[in-house]
Amino acid sequence: MIMDEEIIVGEIDIYVAIDCAKRKESIGLFTEKYLVEFAEVKEYYEYPLFRGENEFETEHYREMLSFVMEKEGREFRFYFENATNRETPFGMMFFNKDGSLFLGVQVYPEFLSKYENRLKNDFNTSLIMVCYNTLPSDNLADFKTIVQEHS
Repeated sequence: MIMDEEIIVGEIDIYVAIDCAKRKESIGLFTEKYLVEFAEVKEYYEYPLFRGENEFETEHYREMLSFVMEKEGREFRFYFENATNRETPFGMMFFNKDGSLFLGVQVYPEFLSKYENRLKNDFNTSLIMVCYNTLPSDNLADFKTIVQEHS
């Protein structure tokens, strides 16, 4: 399901939606299968980002991930990169206020079908959104609605 109907040039983001109950196991699977040799983009993390007093801050990705996972509803985005990966140069984890999680990879157009199918199979779901120059919604209900409207 492609969000924009224009000619696709450049990289495309593909996201899979995960409900709160499956977040931990899904992150493990995503990290193991899609983020091999990737590095986290940031060197410093703070929560909440750009709002109020910091509740938590660290220089370590795993510490921040643990903090975000402790409590449902903590919104946070992690970005990963691998400049040498010729199929998927970026990966993303978006934690949403409703407790859902969107896992994504950025792919080159010739690998779109391959990774769309891999995500569907690996996560056993049809909740896959393909985005070009847009971000997915920030909650599971809207994500599902958009996927249904475009299928």
